[in-house]
Parts: sequence; structure tokens; C-alpha cells
Amino acid sequence: MKTSILRQYGLNRNDILIYESLLKLGRSKTGPIIRDTNIASSRVYESLRILVSRGLVSYQVKNNIKYYRSELPEQLIKEANKNINELKKFTEEISLTPSPLPSRNEANIYEGRHGFKMAFNQHIERMKKGERVSIIGFSHRAYTKSFGSRELRSFFTNTDHMMMPKKANARVLTEKNLLSVFQKDRIDPSIYAIRYLPSGYFGPCAVNLSETELMLSIWGEHPIVFSIKNPIIVKTFQKNFDFLWSMSKK
Repeated sequence: MKTSILRQYGLNRNDILIYESLLKLGRSKTGPIIRDTNIASSRVYESLRILVSRGLVSYQVKNNIKYYRSELPEQLIKEANKNINELKKFTEEISLTPSPLPSRNEANIYEGRHGFKMAFNQHIERMKKGERVSIIGFSHRAYTKSFGSRELRSFFTNTDHMMMPKKANARVLTEKNLLSVFQKDRIDPSIYAIRYLPSGYFGPCAVNLSETELMLSIWGEHPIVFSIKNPIIVKTFQKNFDFLWSMSKK
């Protein structure tokens, strides 16, 4: 049994050894516990007091002698769930608290499949409700060579699920021959307004623009994402997108 997990709940080595001993001994007086663990009696009594307070040990008194036994860590589970709920509430409070610092420039690189997904998830999480985003897609060839198409489709489905509660919508520039693929992969195509440019314009790099962030994502077997948060760069790319959108075809 992986009793070392109990360290995460503030128990020390002696506490864990005594708990393990009681799991082995069953109901026991302190004498057998001391002999089994080779821990000084004063420390055994202190650990038993802690274990009882954490709900991991209970005792019964017979003829003025305490008999101890181990219990399932149900109280720790309740404590852990309470801590998780409190952390979620704390996280929400932080997210709603205005930052005293002005917005700063930030650039990050995300590599590999896990990093790729993390970058997109964070990009959507940071969007404001009702925000309109701009996307320049990748080539059909890049799509077919990207990490497993089934995994990619599952990823797109997840991003749609994230965008829907935010009531976000997107303008998308892509190749005409990707329309059938795009419609197949999206659970709610109404989120996206799609226009087309000649296929020669597109490569393996896609562009995603929100109000505060530019993401350049290079697709393939080993994907990489460059995230840039700089108002001048975002505005410049947005102007370029608006120009291309005006030249595109429905």
C-alpha cells in the first residue's frame, strides 16, 4: 500500500509507521505498537493522538486500557474535497480581482501535443464573453500530416465545447477544399463565419487572434505554438486579417 500519500496531509514518518503497524496488528494496546515500530513510547502516544484527531485511528477503553485500531481515511477524503472546493472559490476570486499592475508584454512557446493543446485551451479561457476572434487556417496538406486526425478532431470538439458557453464567434480564412473537413470536425459550425482564399496562400502555420493575444501554431507531427501578448502586434495582425477578409470569397 502506498501509505506515503499520507505525508501530503501533514503526517510524519512516525505517524505513518504507527498507522501501518495498526493495519497489520488490528486492535492493539500501545505495547505491541512500540515493539513493532521501535519508536519511543512518548512519540507513539503523540502520533496516536494526531492519528485519532485526523480520523485515521479510533480507540476503545477496557479496564482503563486503550485499545487502538486503524480506520479508513474517510475524514481525509472529506478534508481533501473541502480543500478543492475552497481552492476553486479562491481561484474565482483571484480571477475577478483587478490586477494592480498594467498589462505587460508576454511571449511564450508551447511544444509537443500537450503544449499545443494547453496553448489553445488557455487562449479560449482568456476570451471575454461574446468576443469575436480571427483565424487564418492551415493548408489541407498540413492537416493530413498533423498529429493523428482522430486526436485532432477530438481536440477541435473540445475547443468548441469551451467556446460555446462564452458565446464566442470566429471569422475563419481557409482553403475551399477544407470545408467538408471543417464541417465534420465542428460540433457547432454556426460559431464560425468562413471565407476562402486561394490554396497557395496557406501553409503549415495557422494564426489565431483574440483581442489580447496572437497565436502562431505550426502543425505537424511535432507541433509548436508561439503566443504573443502585445497590443501593437495584435492590432497589426488584426489589420492584416481584416484586409485579407475583405478580399476573400464566401
